Amino acid sequence: MVRHRIVVSAENNPYMAWQCKLFYFSCVTRLKLQPIVMVHETGRDWHPDFYELARAGCAVHSAPNYRSKGRGDDYACRNHPGSLMKAAEVCDARDEFIVLCDPDMIFAGSVDLPDFLAGDFSSYMDYNQPFVDEARLRFGIDREMSESEKDTLRCAVPYIIPRELASEFGRTWLQAIDAFEPRRWEDVMYALGLTVVKLGLELNLTYLTDHNYLPDEQVRAPIIHYCYGDEHWTKRNYFTDEQAGFVWYPEAIAADGTILGELLSQLRQARDFYRDSYSSNSSP
Repeated sequence: MVRHRIVVSAENNPYMAWQCKLFYFSCVTRLKLQPIVMVHETGRDWHPDFYELARAGCAVHSAPNYRSKGRGDDYACRNHPGSLMKAAEVCDARDEFIVLCDPDMIFAGSVDLPDFLAGDFSSYMDYNQPFVDEARLRFGIDREMSESEKDTLRCAVPYIIPRELASEFGRTWLQAIDAFEPRRWEDVMYALGLTVVKLGLELNLTYLTDHNYLPDEQVRAPIIHYCYGDEHWTKRNYFTDEQAGFVWYPEAIAADGTILGELLSQLRQARDFYRDSYSSNSSP
């Protein structure tokens, strides 16, 4: 049986810590799977929520911080390939595929994960933009890519990467990121596509994810990526330690079965999960 190891790439701060707690709760209750959380080092001790995660049974690992390496600039998304490379070290031989996720994701139901290199379709990506073509040439890809090839590379998390390829893929992905200038937040996504081309691989698109761009829409996909937000609820209201304590007590109201409704429901359930089962001073 093909085994997939779900891996979350996170930084050592309260904002990502509460997201990882919600992710872990969602993963173990909806999928019955134990994820790995990679916490990229900042020179400080882990945030208390990561210790609580470990006590809850989550495999939490420290990983080197790659965000300020390369050209000396500060780009947090360089930690994505860093998490992949660290996962290649800590996963065992039974883990055939690494499923690389962002912390701001939850599971709405069971997921049929593919057994091939894949990423989830991203509608807004456009490889015809000049900055992508300039990065392609800096990265040493001289040939033009066809329109159909570009379409297959329009993907975001979750990325499903064979474990045996993860180390080389991560190193090449870092190099591809550094071919982009000036920095844009979406560089990491285009860089993954260029990595696929550079290594001569074939990437397949999945359709596993709903987003909270339209929070009142019915849940249709098994994964929710709550990377957006509006006046009713946004993750960006829970950035500091003080703010993060309130995330578990959402005041927003949403209909059952909607994207926002599922998110709010899981936040409340996660609050009880950590309070009842893993009581500590840092519990919500």
